Amino acid sequence: MKRAESLDEGPDVVAKGQATALSTQEPRRSLRSSDPISFTCTCSDAGHADGLVLLFYRYYASPPLLPHETQESLSSLAAFHDALANQHRLRGKIRLAAEGFNITVAGLRPAVTAYIEACTSHWSFAGLSLSTPAQIHAFFKPTTGCACVFGTGPISIRVCAEITPMGVTGYQPSRWDNIGTLQPAEFHERCLEDNSILIDVRNHYESRIGYFVDGMGHAAIRPAIRRFSQWPLYVRRVLAGDMVRSDSSDAHEATNKPDEPPKQILTYCTGGIRCEKGARFLQEKLEPDSNQVFTLGGGIAAYLEWMDMEIQRGRKRAEDSLFKGRNYVFDARGSMSLSSGAHTKPVSSCHLCGKSEDRLSKCHSSGCHLVLVVCKSCELENPRCCDHCLTLDLEFVLDDPTRAVGYRPICECERTREACLWGSEGFIKC
Repeated sequence: MKRAESLDEGPDVVAKGQATALSTQEPRRSLRSSDPISFTCTCSDAGHADGLVLLFYRYYASPPLLPHETQESLSSLAAFHDALANQHRLRGKIRLAAEGFNITVAGLRPAVTAYIEACTSHWSFAGLSLSTPAQIHAFFKPTTGCACVFGTGPISIRVCAEITPMGVTGYQPSRWDNIGTLQPAEFHERCLEDNSILIDVRNHYESRIGYFVDGMGHAAIRPAIRRFSQWPLYVRRVLAGDMVRSDSSDAHEATNKPDEPPKQILTYCTGGIRCEKGARFLQEKLEPDSNQVFTLGGGIAAYLEWMDMEIQRGRKRAEDSLFKGRNYVFDARGSMSLSSGAHTKPVSSCHLCGKSEDRLSKCHSSGCHLVLVVCKSCELENPRCCDHCLTLDLEFVLDDPTRAVGYRPICECERTREACLWGSEGFIKC
């Protein structure tokens, strides 16, 4: 029996009736280290201020298509990025696959600019509209940062089966045009419409510190998944079948009642890549001619930049933003918010004392790596995700340090989250 996260037998091998059985298998976590969520910059003041972090991706089969005659080997593509990274002293993560690429890199502004120029003339970018500064900016999504956000090691370049693992081996959307992609301004307006359902495609520790709300101020549906590879099972088990509950206890039907007009399902993620397949997978599993799925082009990152521009031009205020809290990012910056100088009110609370907080930390147990919200004062208390995790730490690591290279069972709070996630009533706030 495979874990719920795996789903690696094929696109449709897991039927609804099998979902609960698959999810009951206890995952086991590696005791290896995980990515940092804070950092100390070693750049000069001028260097840090003049640094950029890029976040971009491409699926070759998604319009505009990559011309087939331009394609070369993945090894040559890896060598291309490796040479550029070494030449310009860039750090970050580059994931390459036959289906496309998923890249986030950082460095000083002149180096990043040179990297972008080299990329736009490379075969893997053929067919994209990158002829104007605005188009280049929208695609590469630069934000303020520096190479230090990816630590001190060399850039990580890997050739993978998928550029972002969704847990269904070989899955490709049956159609790439079956969902609508909305730019931030239109997404904002759609969120205010009465027939909209907002769904967060990210992991629970990301949506904990920031999420979209609708016109009534109700938070988006935020699945308590730990990784994106749990999304397909959540779609089958909950969104395409049972009742979906938001954290405000307002109930929505994922499928329509007789004579009920279709709803528009608005999905979003950090930078857009998870929604590329995730939203299309959802659309395929819904009843034909039922609700229409849309996704936020460029993700939360694009929305926050658009909102910043609206605020700077005097057309909106910070409180008009429908994204509340902070946007979790997968580098040592931890999270980002509006850069317009407005204070971002936390939507989360400290894991230990319960006060309003958005500062990120991690469970201090060896091998846990669970991202927590912890205030500065409670950080001194050696925070753990739960008492059981501390017990496991004592049993599996401190008593026998050699176990640190192996695995350990899931802790009680994670077991509870999984039980809530796959419970018979669908999504319940845990």
